[in-house]
Amino acid sequence: MNQDWVPPCTLRLLVTTPELLVGEWTCDGGPRSRWREQARYLEADLLQTGTHLRTHGSRRSVVDPATAALNTPGNEYWMETPSERPQRGTLLLLRGALAEEWTPREGSHTCQVSASAARLHVQLLRDPDPFAREETALALVHQLHTEERAPSRKPRAFSAAWRQLAEELQHLMATSFTERLTVGALAESAKTSPFHASRVFRAVTGETLHTHLTRLRLRAALFELEHAAGRITDVALAMGFSSHSHFTHAFRREFGCPPSVLATNGREGWRPGASSR
Repeated sequence: MNQDWVPPCTLRLLVTTPELLVGEWTCDGGPRSRWREQARYLEADLLQTGTHLRTHGSRRSVVDPATAALNTPGNEYWMETPSERPQRGTLLLLRGALAEEWTPREGSHTCQVSASAARLHVQLLRDPDPFAREETALALVHQLHTEERAPSRKPRAFSAAWRQLAEELQHLMATSFTERLTVGALAESAKTSPFHASRVFRAVTGETLHTHLTRLRLRAALFELEHAAGRITDVALAMGFSSHSHFTHAFRREFGCPPSVLATNGREGWRPGASSR
C-alpha cells in the first residue's frame, strides 16, 4: 500500500500511513558529487552512517549521525557527498494534519539528535511488529518536534571564516571519528591552532569538540550493536573509544543503560523510556 506517496529516493519501507512515510535509504558511495533536490513533503532525515553536506540558500550544514536534517515542502537544497564512504539513513516524510502540527521554526535546517531521539531511532529500526513500529515512528516525530520547538540559545552573528572553520572541523570529525583523534590533529588538518579551533567550534555550535565527537561516536555505535553480543570491545575500539570501560561509561551516561543491553536483546533492543535518564 503506497498511499500515493512519491518518495525522493528508493526506500526500504518501515511505516506507511496516509500522513507518515518512514523508510531506510542507502548510498553505496563513489565519486564525490553534488546535486539539487526539492522537498515535496515535510522531511526529517537521520543518518545512521556516513556524512554529507546540505546547502540551503547561503547556509551550508554538515549532516552526520549526530544531526538531523529538516526540510519544509517546496524547499530546494543542494546535496554534496565530500567523501566516497557509503551512507545509510532513515527518512521520515510528513503531510496532512501531521505536517501541519509541525512547521520547523527556522525553515530548512539541521539540528542535534538528542539521546531520546537516538533511542527512538534505533528502536524504530529494530521493532519487528508493524503496529509497534508505527507507534515508535510517531513517538520519534513527536520527540523531534518537541526538541526543535524548544527554546534555544540566542543566535549570534559570526564571520564567514568562523562558520567555515566550524563546518570543516565537524566534517573532519564525521569522516574520521573512528580514529584516535586529538584537538591538535584536528587543528592541523584545518590549518589552524588548537586554541583557535576549540574556541571557534564552541562559539559557533554551542558545544565543545570533545562533546560533539563523543556524541557522534555514540550515535554511530547504536547501529553497530544489534549483532554485537560478546563483541562490545570490538565495537568500542571500532568507534574510536580507547577501551571497553571508556565506551560503556560514556554510553551509560548518555543513554541510561550499558551497551550490552542492546547487544543482548537483538532486534528487540530496549523499549523507549526503559532504563533511560
